[in-house]
Amino acid sequence: MTKGELSKKRFIETAGDLFWKNGYTKTGISEILKATGLPKGSFYFYFKKKSDVAKAVLQYYDSMIIDLLRSIAEDSDSWGAFCDTFIHAFQEKLMDKQYYGCPLAVVGMEIAFQEEELVGYYHTAMEKVKKIFVQMLRKDGLTGERAEETADLCLAIYEGNLVLYRLSKDQDTLLRMDAQLKKVIRSDL
Repeated sequence: MTKGELSKKRFIETAGDLFWKNGYTKTGISEILKATGLPKGSFYFYFKKKSDVAKAVLQYYDSMIIDLLRSIAEDSDSWGAFCDTFIHAFQEKLMDKQYYGCPLAVVGMEIAFQEEELVGYYHTAMEKVKKIFVQMLRKDGLTGERAEETADLCLAIYEGNLVLYRLSKDQDTLLRMDAQLKKVIRSDL
């Protein structure tokens, strides 16, 4: 990577971490600049406004979460194995940075009424998570509408527990999420 590409990457990753940890609204361009140590002119060379960096941050979150989930799905032969692996991966990643919750949901919920031009990007990312869930549920034998409905329920369990985890910072929440996600495919909707 060139020096410029590294600077842009640094802005995106730093902004992503700050949006996730402190919130989109509370993170100003000055905080991003301070955290990166890069000059203001560099920021405006790559981004015209904060919402432009937020679009780039979504791609960062996408590669961080969606790519991780896709990789786990490819290596998992069942819904249960998928749940075990991604819960463990999230425990490691979330606790390592001391950030809590799903960055897609954390930032997406915050911008829903503030940055309407960005809402569609975050909604699409959440749909990608659901599609991965559908894929894994089908791998486990669920078909058609049942796989879609169960994926909706699983997404609600996943995001709901990540919100609870963000509030409580209690790792047991992730273990409960794992158990709930596994149980849902054994129950009749």
